[in-house]
Amino acid sequence: METYVLRSFVVFASFICFCNASSLPASEAVSFQTTQFGVDIHIGKQRVAEFVHTEDPPGRPFISNVHTRDGIQVTRNYPVKEDDQADHPHHQGIFHTFSQLNGIDYWHMHGITRHRRFVREPQVGTKTGFVTENLYLANDRKKVLVREVISYEFAVTPLGLLIVIDAVITPHQDDVTLGSREEGGLAVRLASDLRVESGAEMVDDRGRVGGGEIWGKTARWVDNSGMKEGRWVGVTVMTHPENQRLYHWHARNYGLLTVNPLGPLNTAPDRILKNGDSMRFRYGVLIHSSENKQQYNPAKAQVTYEHHTSTQSR
Repeated sequence: METYVLRSFVVFASFICFCNASSLPASEAVSFQTTQFGVDIHIGKQRVAEFVHTEDPPGRPFISNVHTRDGIQVTRNYPVKEDDQADHPHHQGIFHTFSQLNGIDYWHMHGITRHRRFVREPQVGTKTGFVTENLYLANDRKKVLVREVISYEFAVTPLGLLIVIDAVITPHQDDVTLGSREEGGLAVRLASDLRVESGAEMVDDRGRVGGGEIWGKTARWVDNSGMKEGRWVGVTVMTHPENQRLYHWHARNYGLLTVNPLGPLNTAPDRILKNGDSMRFRYGVLIHSSENKQQYNPAKAQVTYEHHTSTQSR
């Protein structure tokens, strides 16, 4: 089990932050606007995503309605609209969770993950983004089983919008059981018209194609892309080499990419977390748009992600 000592974070309150870096033109600068329920993420004047930390009924924090830099939506609508697939309503967009903590299924939101606070408010600078603290609650919705500190960083790159996600969990009591199911980890639900079932393509770094070949296997990255609004658009989900092991994939042709750190899926033994233990999980998500398929190479997205994180510190 990987042990990670949490570093202290500087809390910097902001309402709206305008600029990503001095080298970026205003049209490509990342900015944030806080809302009653979370944070809107903008590139220039274009809102490209929404971070939702509070909803009714309560469930978990997530990122929804994610768009490319040129305004094409790549994740399913939240809330789900009439023309969308209605299956799996708990697939809100981009979310991080676990299917089994002391037998409670947080993936299907049978357990509640409550946003407690911003450890670092939305801000720009060396690391443009925010850090949140989430609490995985027991069935009484009062007792805390696990504390999660998760960082979301947003960077405009030549390939598209890079979202760097870095999560650390620590138990709040001895003997918290972390079980492995196919559901769990970092998940992305694609827009209905970017499903493999709708003609899009899914491929991993080993050249495997489609959920039937990729499901249950280990891979460094998986990309799901297709033609939409005259552009080749999609999402590449990546893992970091410092995770120290390759993660398994719960990938489905109906539009789901899930990178699971606890595999092999459905067969890995339970992990018992003691008070004072911690586990760290690192992921990257590249939101891309090109004129055609040949202009985008997901292997370059992995290189971009690793290079970016090599120059940053948590």
